[in-house]
Amino acid sequence: MRLVSNDDVYHPGDTIGCEGEGNPELQTGDYQWINLDDPSDITYDPVLTITDDMVDANFTYQCQACNDYLGQRHCATLVARFYVSGKPHTADWL
Repeated sequence: MRLVSNDDVYHPGDTIGCEGEGNPELQTGDYQWINLDDPSDITYDPVLTITDDMVDANFTYQCQACNDYLGQRHCATLVARFYVSGKPHTADWL
């Protein structure tokens, strides 16, 4: 399992992807992003999108991918820690 983007700072509109391998192949609903600071905040998707309401805060999210094989549930997890800045990307200034 791996994070597609693993930066320390993100901006609204950025995305963080989570990829896992499995047999059977993982589907969109097999992934979830859990905000470890607010476990009721869960996104069921392999991609977490950074939104405007996340600006100026630190976050710790866990990506979890699970599937069933031969009647058993198998899961893998990764943790992403990041800050969301409201300032534009450096490239936006060029």
